[in-house]
Amino acid sequence: MNKINIFIVDDHQIFLDGISSLLEEEEQIQILGTAHNGKVAIDKIAALSSEVNVVLMDINMPEMDGIEATKQLKSLYPNIKILMLTMHSEPRFIKECIEIGAKGYVLKNISKDDLLKAIDHVNDNKAFLDSAAQEQLINAVTSSDDDFDSKAYDQLTAQITTRELEILQHIALGLTSQDIANKLFISKNTVETHRKNMLSKLNVNNTAALLKIAYKKGLV
Repeated sequence: MNKINIFIVDDHQIFLDGISSLLEEEEQIQILGTAHNGKVAIDKIAALSSEVNVVLMDINMPEMDGIEATKQLKSLYPNIKILMLTMHSEPRFIKECIEIGAKGYVLKNISKDDLLKAIDHVNDNKAFLDSAAQEQLINAVTSSDDDFDSKAYDQLTAQITTRELEILQHIALGLTSQDIANKLFISKNTVETHRKNMLSKLNVNNTAALLKIAYKKGLV
């Protein structure tokens, strides 16, 4: 069985030591290195002779944070998988990290078994959100607002096609347009076209608003 090559980025040494010790016990995992910020991580990864499969990435770090580091790493190494491992559960962080290319998002209070599951999923190019992150996203898109007209949206949601609904369900799982394209064996442009069509049909401006309606109307 091929080992999963891991690189860990976090500005707290005690956390780096702890997570490294935890993962070193696993036969299928090899830790290639660690760094205290995004800039050092990029430099170290560039110098490694072995390919890094999965980067465990914190968000708040000095000099270069995890969001900027994720952007640069995905630009330099498109095949590298980024798993955000952070204390931040705010939906805006989760959404932004997924949009810039992170494959997974888990909180630091995750169990060892779930962390290993997340690493396996991400290494296999599958999206992964832990239960706490999923709950935060669902709460964000299902929070009540005064301008939600249920009857009007009943008419609008009836216009959603079977293919659009399938894509919407994948969006709700946190998959990117490219992930969805790969799963459904269609082009990324086709996925984006379906997304835009749904936005137009439901008369909303962004994916968060689209998901809010989808959850309220039981589409996902």
